Amino acid sequence: MEIEATLIICSADPREAARKIAALTSIGNYRLQAQDSQTIHDLYFDTPDTALKTRNLSLRIREIGGKKWITLKGRSQRSDWGGVERMEIEEPWSESALTGVATELMDRNIRMPHKSHEFDVGEPVDVMFRLGLEVVQHRETHREVRNVVGGETGNFILAELAIDSVVYHFNDRTTCHHEVEIEAKVKDASPVLRTVIEALIAMFGPTLRRWDYSKLATGKAIETLLSEGTLDRLLDASNNLKPAAYDKIAHLLEQGVA
Repeated sequence: MEIEATLIICSADPREAARKIAALTSIGNYRLQAQDSQTIHDLYFDTPDTALKTRNLSLRIREIGGKKWITLKGRSQRSDWGGVERMEIEEPWSESALTGVATELMDRNIRMPHKSHEFDVGEPVDVMFRLGLEVVQHRETHREVRNVVGGETGNFILAELAIDSVVYHFNDRTTCHHEVEIEAKVKDASPVLRTVIEALIAMFGPTLRRWDYSKLATGKAIETLLSEGTLDRLLDASNNLKPAAYDKIAHLLEQGVA
C-alpha cells in the first residue's frame, strides 16, 4: 500500500514558493536531507474502452535517469488526517514485471486488447502499443527530493518529501502545475506525514492547499478545461496554473466531469 499526502502550490509565483520550500532543512522535529534532483517522464495507458479508468486503476511507464519502471495503481482511499492510501505495484521494467501487471489486470477482469509475441526490454512504450493500449496522459516532472529523517540516530528515513514541477503535454500545448508530495517510507508513518503537512501549512499559509487528487486526475481536468476553451485565462505568461485554476479543477473532479 502506498501512503501519501499532497499539497498544491497556489501562488502568483509558484516557482519561487517551491524554491522556498526546497530551502527548508527541517520541519518540526524532523530533518530534511537533500537528495539528487530528478527528471521523471511518465506515460499513462488505458484500453480503447477505458477499462482501467472505469475500475479506478492507472497503468504507467516511468523513466528516471534512463531506468524504466512499470506501475499499476488502484483506487485511492482517504484517511481521516487528509492523506491517501492505494494499492501500488511498481517494478523495474522486465518481462516478468509486465506479466505480473497483466495477471493483476486479468484478476480484475481486464484483458489487454492484443497479445504481444515479442518482448523488447528496451522499449516498453512499443510493447504497450502492441498490446493495443493507448496513451491517456504524457507528463514530465522535475522533482526536488528530501528525505524526512528522525529516530534516535537522526538518520532513519521515515518519509520522502518531493517538491514537484509538473509539465503536462497536450499535443502542441503544455501546462505547468506545482505541488508538494510526502510519501511514507516505513510502516505506521501516518503521524509523520500528518505532522509535516500541518507544519508546512502553518509556515506557508494559503500558498499551500490540501489536494485530494492525483497528478493523473489533475491532468485530465486540465485537459477538459483546454477542450472547453477556458484554460488560457487560468494560466500565467509561463503557462503555470493560476491559483483560481484549482477551484475550477476541483469542481470538475468533484462532479466527475474529468
